[in-house]
Amino acid sequence: MNRHTYFPKVETFYASLVERLADAQAKISMTYLAFEEGLWAQQIMEILRAKSAAGLCVQMMVDELGQQFDEPRRLLHNHEILARLRAAGVDVEIFRPSAPSVSIRNRMHCKFTAIDDHTAFIGGSNIADYYTAWADTNMRVDGDLGDCFHRTFEFLRGFSRLSDQPRLDPFDLQAGTDRLCLTLPNQHPDIRAALLNLIHSSDQSLHLRTWYFLPDAEILEALCERSRRGVQVNLMFSHQTRVRAVDFANHIPVHRLIQAGVNVYRYTGTYLHSKVAWNDHGDILLGSANLDAHSMHINFESCLQFNDLGLAWELRRDFVNDIPACILQVRELVKRRSISERILSHTCNLAAPWL
Repeated sequence: MNRHTYFPKVETFYASLVERLADAQAKISMTYLAFEEGLWAQQIMEILRAKSAAGLCVQMMVDELGQQFDEPRRLLHNHEILARLRAAGVDVEIFRPSAPSVSIRNRMHCKFTAIDDHTAFIGGSNIADYYTAWADTNMRVDGDLGDCFHRTFEFLRGFSRLSDQPRLDPFDLQAGTDRLCLTLPNQHPDIRAALLNLIHSSDQSLHLRTWYFLPDAEILEALCERSRRGVQVNLMFSHQTRVRAVDFANHIPVHRLIQAGVNVYRYTGTYLHSKVAWNDHGDILLGSANLDAHSMHINFESCLQFNDLGLAWELRRDFVNDIPACILQVRELVKRRSISERILSHTCNLAAPWL
C-alpha cells in the first residue's frame, strides 16, 4: 500500500520536498504553473543543479504564462533562475501549447514532483515563498510508484512540442495503489468523472475544499442531490481570490446549494488555495484541480485518486478547525444582498465558462 503524508502547512510541504530531493538517486521530474524566485526556490534550485551535475536525469516544466504572471513583480528573477538551471544541465521546458489539439487557453496547471520510482509530491501549491502564507493542501506519497509520474511528465511535455508525442493511456495511470487522474483539454475530463463518482458514492458525509468555485450544472446538481438524500455536504472555498469576478459569480450556485441544505463556508482567513474532496468512505481526490470550468475542461490538471480513511479524518479535522475563519452562507445573507450586488453576480455568472 502507498503511504500518504498530508501537509496542512505549505512550509512543511516545502521542507519535506527539499529533504527528499536531496536523497534522489536516479530521476527527478517536476511540473508546476510557476517556479518563482525566493528562499525555497533557491534551496530547491541548488539541489537540482547538484543532482544534474552528479549525472541524474533532472527535468522541470513550468507554464509560460504562469511563470510570467503568477507574480509579475518577480518576472525577471523567475526567468533568471530557469536560465541558471539550464546552464547547470537541468532539462527545463517552458510550456507553450503547440500540439494540434490545444490552444493558448490550455495552460499547464499540473503540480507534482516525482523522485525516482518511490516518491511523489502532489497538491495545490506552486513553488513560491508567498504560498507559505496561504491555506493549501499538499501531500507526499511513498510506495512502489513505478514510472507513472515520469511517463506522465513526458506525455504532458509533448503538448508543448511539435515532435511526436510519447504514447500514454490516460485511463491507466496507476501509481502503486493509487490512480493518477488528468484533465487533458478537449479530450479527457478524467478528473471531473472521478469527482462526480466520489460525490455520488458518498452515503453519510462529503467535504470539498477549493480555491475557485464555479461548478457546471451537473456537478452542482450532484451536490444538491446528495444533500437532499440526507448526506451532510460541506463546501469551503476562498471568499476572495485573484479573480474577483469569480467571487461575485459563485453567489449564484451557492444560493442553490443552501436551498438544498448544503453547508457552505466562505473562508476569510487568507487565500484558501486547497483543491481536495473526500467522502465518508475515505475516498479522496487531491491535486491541482479547482471546481471550475478551467480545471474540469480547459487546463492541464493532475489529481491523485485513492482511499485512506486516516487521511480523510485528518482532512476533516482541519476543515472543522478552519470553520471559525469562515462566513457560513445562510438564506438571510442572500436576502440582505443589494440589488446591485445581485445584478453583478448574475452578470459575472454568465461569464463563468471563461473565468
